[in-house]
Amino acid sequence: MPATPCPLDSRPACARVISLAMILTMLGACHQLSAVREPHPGHVMETHAMTTPATSDPTRAQLSAQQAMERFLGLIRATRTLQDITPESMHEAMGVDIRSVSPDHYGYGQALPGNWAFSVERHAGGAGPQVNLSFSPIPGKNASPEAACEPDFAHFADALLGMGFTRHASHGEHNRWLFDYFERPGMRVEVYPRTPRSDRGAPTGPICVDKVLIR
Repeated sequence: MPATPCPLDSRPACARVISLAMILTMLGACHQLSAVREPHPGHVMETHAMTTPATSDPTRAQLSAQQAMERFLGLIRATRTLQDITPESMHEAMGVDIRSVSPDHYGYGQALPGNWAFSVERHAGGAGPQVNLSFSPIPGKNASPEAACEPDFAHFADALLGMGFTRHASHGEHNRWLFDYFERPGMRVEVYPRTPRSDRGAPTGPICVDKVLIR
């Protein structure tokens, strides 16, 4: 089933739903299939129940958050344009088995310690094809706010600058910072921030990477 197009004004939220669907599909028994059917966004919670049997241990991750981010940087480093990214090149860079939802939608997802999960995937939405790395709290769990934050946003940005990208900031209403985007000929990378906060809303650490989009 092809991915549902995302309206431009809800692109980050829609991308998170698609990524979460990929993560949940990969977590449990259904990941044994060679091809997985993409769940409808409205059935994400139902899919989570199906794909997390009692034998699934969220802490037994094949990759750490740090490895996921560093290997995704390696994928960017080895790629000139988005069109160069294939299931084979994604597998080579990430070092994990890539699963297909459709010819235009493939990737990998897993749980992480601290009740987080991540996915790396390629899909085609209303805004065009993209490859993303995203981190999401596991539904129904109390996710640790400091988990999945190494390298942090600043170090991730420095790595992109070291590859020859130029950096720009994108702001929304009332000049609210939304994300930074990095450009070089043939590629644009958007890096979205996440600030760990206490129960009272106070920042508790450095700004983390929430999501990375390659366009």
